[in-house]
Amino acid sequence: MLATLRHRDFTLVWAAGLISMVGDRAMLIALEYFVYVQTGSTLAMAGVFTAFYLPMLLFGSVAGVLVDRWSRKRVMVVTNIAQGVTILALLFVHGGSRSWIPYAVVFVTMSMAAFFGPAEAAIIPNLVEEEHLVSANGLNSLIDNFARLAGPPIGGVLIAWMGIGSVALADSATFVAAAALIAMVRGGLRPDTSGRSVAGATSSWVSTWREWRDGLALVGTNRVIGAVVLVAVITSFGGTMIDPMFAPWVRSIVHGNAAVLGSLSTAGALGGMLGGVLLGQFGRGLKPSQLFATGNIVTSALLAVMYSITFLPLIVGLCFVKSVPLVGTGAGLQTLLQSRVPDSYRGRVYGALGTSNALVGLVGVWLAGMLAEVVGIVQVLHLACAIMALAGILGLFLLAGGSEPSECGEAESVGETVA
Repeated sequence: MLATLRHRDFTLVWAAGLISMVGDRAMLIALEYFVYVQTGSTLAMAGVFTAFYLPMLLFGSVAGVLVDRWSRKRVMVVTNIAQGVTILALLFVHGGSRSWIPYAVVFVTMSMAAFFGPAEAAIIPNLVEEEHLVSANGLNSLIDNFARLAGPPIGGVLIAWMGIGSVALADSATFVAAAALIAMVRGGLRPDTSGRSVAGATSSWVSTWREWRDGLALVGTNRVIGAVVLVAVITSFGGTMIDPMFAPWVRSIVHGNAAVLGSLSTAGALGGMLGGVLLGQFGRGLKPSQLFATGNIVTSALLAVMYSITFLPLIVGLCFVKSVPLVGTGAGLQTLLQSRVPDSYRGRVYGALGTSNALVGLVGVWLAGMLAEVVGIVQVLHLACAIMALAGILGLFLLAGGSEPSECGEAESVGETVA
């Protein structure tokens, strides 16, 4: 872990992510609370999540194409600043007036995130050696879980103390700080554009379409990359079915209140932090394909047990434990893509994956809601766990052999053929 953090540029990007993610989590919990208090409508909450997923569905693939053309550092700096400015629009919301502003803020900031996400994921292999990728991605998962732990209490205190405007100011400041840190990065500025012409690519939407199509062709023609994307999308579908069911499960099945929901979120965040530390410390010797596939299987099994019981102390323990292999799943996925996808195609592949995940996310959320009305909450949760387990089993078969970073040359040759 310390060896990975000795890479100056990676540490700058990592610290920037840590700061901005805490601000994002604070804003998310505050915005959900604010919208529900103002409207009293669950449909209004569905609108917030639709605004959250829709930008990636609309712009994810195009963003990936552009990330493969532009300086990834510049993309990250500009999008952070743009998000910081956009968040300030919440200062103009007063009570129930201008109720459209929160939806617009979520939509615009997530549109910027559609560019930032692929750029951040694509730049990491240019900042650390291949042998440190698992550790680097483990450390990045630590960011998310620390933010889940620290962000909501900060957002809750600020909105209760000084209103939504105070949260907006704090979140805006984190974006500006993140942009300043990333601006100090010296390496990994531009993608490797060998094998394709970028000069003519910027002049035509036709070339944008062609580059997007080439990125999809790489996914379709490379066995390992295609398998990773397929398994990731199936996993995402199962995971997004869980999202709208979790609070109703706590309320209706476990008979818990908001404090119980918060304690489970805290337990999950602490488990994720432990998983991130363990991967950061011991990740160098682990195979990303095994992390990705077995993490799915173990996580889904633990979740299936958790959703089958109502004994709260055991539920809290399982919520903690399941987050450890879940971190392995995410780190394995990131490492496989970063090590297998040629640098000049990395943004497009991440953009395509983000678009696919956004699509199945919207389908999964609404499908879970409708099925729960017919078969029940627990049954839908078990179905979601089965889908995640199926994804892991599929990953074991599809990624067996020839899936480790040592064979990155195969992906490079396929990328040159597609180009």
